[in-house]
Amino acid sequence: MKLGLFTRVYQDLEIEEAFPKIMEHGIEYIEVVSNRGSKHLDLDKALTKDYFNNYTNVLQKNSLKISALTIHRDSQLVLGPHGAATQRFYPGSAEEQIEYGIKRAKLAADVAKEYGVSQVIGYLGCQNFSDYYPWPNKDGWDNQLKMAYERWMPILEYYEKQGVVFAHEVGPQQIAYDIETTIRVTELLDSNLLKLCLDPSNMILMGVNPELFIEHLGEKIVNVHGKDAEITYKHPFSGSLPHGDLSRPDRGIRFRIPGWGDVQWKKVLSALKLIGYNQMISIEFEDPIVSEEEGVKKSIDYLKPLLFE
Repeated sequence: MKLGLFTRVYQDLEIEEAFPKIMEHGIEYIEVVSNRGSKHLDLDKALTKDYFNNYTNVLQKNSLKISALTIHRDSQLVLGPHGAATQRFYPGSAEEQIEYGIKRAKLAADVAKEYGVSQVIGYLGCQNFSDYYPWPNKDGWDNQLKMAYERWMPILEYYEKQGVVFAHEVGPQQIAYDIETTIRVTELLDSNLLKLCLDPSNMILMGVNPELFIEHLGEKIVNVHGKDAEITYKHPFSGSLPHGDLSRPDRGIRFRIPGWGDVQWKKVLSALKLIGYNQMISIEFEDPIVSEEEGVKKSIDYLKPLLFE
């Protein structure tokens, strides 16, 4: 297994400043934020000769390799939600947002191929997550599955032609958010085309056992996020669906750095080892308690000794 870093932690910095910081932490592999407006990779310019040459030079200068591109915001627009909630991702009507999401997903495949990157990570999206509950719209989820097939199959077929895989990060606000829905979606969208990114913290958030997820869907996992989640003493007060800012201190569940939450990492890594997973554990930072630099350092210090060879 290899330890990498999701560059989102340094998303406010240009690569000339962010990449040296990553190198100083001893990280070799990076999962690069590539959404619209990203400072870490501009998909609209990435295929031009000058941009490509400069970018690869900065990578080489800092001894970094790209493990994956991420387009969570862009790909979310393929299914939604659309409207006010996602205007900051791309402004426009629902039709314009859908068109943009599809265009960006395909462009990411083109860029990944050119840069020698085998996978793009993102969200499938979900038009209306409240449809997970069968009232008042008992057919809502099934209707969204039909929509997912119509919009995503052509994208996944495009990825196959490019020799790149798209990996859906399973979690809230997604058409595939737990074990049951992920099995159904991967069967619908052809399990050979759609791969998965496992974030154990999202499993804690959704009340799902990460080891059980690996047991049922392990063959489709191509990327794992090194992020934790803590069920706090406030959980009996706010429950499993606390509202408001993710960083507010009185949430019943909050994201943490690995080792400071309720993910049992030794068991998760053992489950991954058992199914033959020997790829990336990509550290993702969303901890509201520690600073970014301290969080990255502590994440590395905790995870590195636990990784299997």
